[in-house]
Amino acid sequence: MTALLSRPRLILGLAVLLSITGGFAWFSMAREEDPRLADRFAQVISVSPGADVEQIERLVVEPLEDELAQIDQLLSVKVTIRASVAVFVLELRGEVTDTQTAWDDIADALARGHENAPEATQPPVLTHELNETESVVLAVRGDGDALEIAADAESLRRALLSVPDVSKVLVTGDPGEQISVLLDETRARSLGVSPEQLAGILVSRNSSLPGGALEVGGRRVALRPRAEFATVEEISSTPIPVGDGTSIPLSALADVRRTVAEPEVERARVDGERTVMVGVVSRQEIDAVAFGEGVRAAVETFRLSHPELRIDEIAFQPEKVEARLSELGLSLALGVLIVAAVLLLTMGVRLGLLVAGVVPLVTFAALAVYAAGGGVLHQMAVAALVVSLGLLVDNAIVMAELIQQRLDEGVAPREAATSAVRELAWPLGSATATTLASFVPMLLAPGSVGEFTRAIPVVVMVSLVVSLVYAVLVTPLMAQRFLRPSKDAGRITALERGARRVATLAIAHPIVAIVAVLAIVGVSASFAPAVQKDFFPASDREQLLVSLDMPEGTHIAQTDDAAKRLERVLSARPEVRSIATVVGRSVPHFYYNLPRIPRASHLAQLVVTVNGPREVGVIQAMVRELARREVPSAVVVARRLEQGPPVPAPIEVRLEGEDLEALGLAADEVRRILRADPRTRDVRTDRGPGSPTLEYAIDDAETARRGLGRVQVASAFVGRTLSSPAGTFRGGDDPVPIVMRDPAGERMTPEMLDAIDVATTGGPIPVRELTRVRTTFTPAVIHHRDRKRVVSVLAEVADGATYAAIVADIQPALDALAIDGVTVVQGGATESSATANASLGSRGPIGALLLIAILLAQFDSFRKVGIVLFTAPLAVMGIWPGLWLLGLPFGFVALLGAIALIGIVVNGAIVLLDLTERRISEGATRDEALVDAVGKRTRPILLTTATTIAGLAPLLFSESTLWPPMAAAMISGLLISTLLTLVAVPALYRTAFRTPARA
Repeated sequence: MTALLSRPRLILGLAVLLSITGGFAWFSMAREEDPRLADRFAQVISVSPGADVEQIERLVVEPLEDELAQIDQLLSVKVTIRASVAVFVLELRGEVTDTQTAWDDIADALARGHENAPEATQPPVLTHELNETESVVLAVRGDGDALEIAADAESLRRALLSVPDVSKVLVTGDPGEQISVLLDETRARSLGVSPEQLAGILVSRNSSLPGGALEVGGRRVALRPRAEFATVEEISSTPIPVGDGTSIPLSALADVRRTVAEPEVERARVDGERTVMVGVVSRQEIDAVAFGEGVRAAVETFRLSHPELRIDEIAFQPEKVEARLSELGLSLALGVLIVAAVLLLTMGVRLGLLVAGVVPLVTFAALAVYAAGGGVLHQMAVAALVVSLGLLVDNAIVMAELIQQRLDEGVAPREAATSAVRELAWPLGSATATTLASFVPMLLAPGSVGEFTRAIPVVVMVSLVVSLVYAVLVTPLMAQRFLRPSKDAGRITALERGARRVATLAIAHPIVAIVAVLAIVGVSASFAPAVQKDFFPASDREQLLVSLDMPEGTHIAQTDDAAKRLERVLSARPEVRSIATVVGRSVPHFYYNLPRIPRASHLAQLVVTVNGPREVGVIQAMVRELARREVPSAVVVARRLEQGPPVPAPIEVRLEGEDLEALGLAADEVRRILRADPRTRDVRTDRGPGSPTLEYAIDDAETARRGLGRVQVASAFVGRTLSSPAGTFRGGDDPVPIVMRDPAGERMTPEMLDAIDVATTGGPIPVRELTRVRTTFTPAVIHHRDRKRVVSVLAEVADGATYAAIVADIQPALDALAIDGVTVVQGGATESSATANASLGSRGPIGALLLIAILLAQFDSFRKVGIVLFTAPLAVMGIWPGLWLLGLPFGFVALLGAIALIGIVVNGAIVLLDLTERRISEGATRDEALVDAVGKRTRPILLTTATTIAGLAPLLFSESTLWPPMAAAMISGLLISTLLTLVAVPALYRTAFRTPARA
């Protein structure tokens, strides 16, 4: 290592070039607001038109679940079953890295499970790109009807696909299109034409077949038989043979028109006007800001050619990326300046400038290495750079201080630098390795939580390694050219005198000192119960997501009416800028953890944009009262956009069993328990009421006598209330289904159903002659989780309360529930936090083993390793007073801060022990060595603490809700643990090694 110091131009040149490269990387790297996660989640949709919930559960879901149970990579399978559809949510295990192979295996399993499904059931559709975010969501509005707006939105979609870095463009609120043949059954019956015959005629006249080719005069001549309909008018005028042998146009029997698809699946509105939303998904690892500029330019070009349209931005993620990274970039710049100021004030001009100059060099060099490894600039990475500021100067401070000490002793600059490197290279490397070891659990944490936070340990570890290299190569070269012997050489400063007195007292009364340290730790830990527990905080966006849940089974039109009433009262509020509403499914996935809920006619979601983040809480509090007055039959929940993994609600009590009646009784009891707690809000269940069903029992004897089977009778119902396929119209840009249905469709009355006919060779027969009808109630929805039926009871948390406290208080009442066949499980934030803790905890032993191995390699003593490890709890327990004092919650990011503290505090203990051992080897007594070590190392230890706190200060006052708890935890922990370490290490050493000689 010292040989490299003889090549100063090479070392300094490479160091500066690397730092300059990092400066360029800041402006050229791919940038996003949050890290992208591996696609460990998937959604499967299986559609069975006309089937009820129990039929789908038995005939569709259970066979698919049986096949999925054989896939080892799957962690969980959740299913929501509603009439006509089953929606699966699949999650892979956290340790699965080859996700594409896993999804291929799952696709094969789904295909096997579908083999024996009912004929009308469509093949299950697997979608596993659920982590993709619609970075830009646009609302297209115009004066035309729904089909015209949808056509305009489709044109915009195609225009956006040509924008660089656009991965896909998704559409929400498209009503769909079909060619409806609205049959006049009375007229058709009188002419001897049945719906089934008519459908067969249309299919036979609408085939798309190639005609081949001929050779004519040495040229190939293609043949194109016109075997399909070219226009809607052609369908309407196609001749239909009737009973007397003549033909009449189809228009004499039916009204043929281009209509929206029925039954309607989803609707979208912005500020009360019908719209179609267009969501733009970007490719991975791009510059999101430049991407946003490209999208806006394309939209503006499209707007100029379509002046009749209004195209508004509902969500624009690139702006959020720019704002977040600008804020964190400013925090980084302020951190560098504050650290430099602290160094100048505490170390003097020359020494302070030397160490302060290393800060930007190391920061940008670390950024260059991170970028070269394919890193993306997002808030986790930039925050990690801010956290690293104090850590990366630690090595430079120790090295510069020792070189200055050598110069003060009269050693030549070159020899002072060389001897300092020889003395400190191994201790600094060991100390850096211990800090790296403390970040290993975070680095190796599996699953989505680990992926979301992985940039923090990566950036910090890269920064530490780069800082070590710069400390042993760059700092000595700069020091020998820049530093001069101090005029105050040999003088003992007031800080050193005070430190020596503290060490002397700790050595003289070691037991008292240790007890005092433990007492302070205990007092610090006593603040923990008073600190709120909020595992992931809400975001600081100026948007609110309002979910309106009507009773399961509610028709989409009824849900839409309820949503309109809520929109009207909210739009009248001066705080509200705009309201975007989606009915029949969840809103576009414009924020990374929004749930995806397809095909839910009872659901409406409103994205309410207010004037500023402070007004989100005002509207959130108001929504509950407005909903109670305007839509009393609905459950309305207003929630801020939240950080971390998605949860259905902060409090979720999950009830598992097979008997739906028992699950319902248990859900009622749990609701009663939760509602009795004044800290809960919006207590609800996902069970839903029963759905009325007209059950038609088919008379087998009568149907057999008429030459019919059950299938023909059942098909008559589907063909009238829904529709019967009659081919595909390919006369436009996209294929459009042709369907036959009764003009009344879903609006048919039971009396009208009794009168519908079933076609037979002997003529049509009314369905009432073949069936007996009765009214029953069937479940409107059934939920499964890992092949078990489940019912969840959900609740929000009142302001000032925490989910952890409520869950702890209600747990005895939940344990007392005694309903046979029902198991109670805590979900929601409790389960999410447990999963995140387990993710970190599963790799904790690896970090601990590495830390112990490094310490043993350095000290070769279990007692000395024990002394160092004793300081770790000082850091962890020290976080609580800071969080309590600032009123910040303890959550996942605060936990990350506590883990990061361990390596920093352990470093201080290592520095003290290393110098103590060196002084003993030089002939000093144990007590002299301890006092000398504390006296000489207190300054660099306190400087490291001060610079780390200075670097974290901008994060403490960040507008983001994510980083202040982390900064507060680290600052508080550092202050307490650093001071206690200076007392605990000499006291523990004195107790562990009682002989005055060298250990």
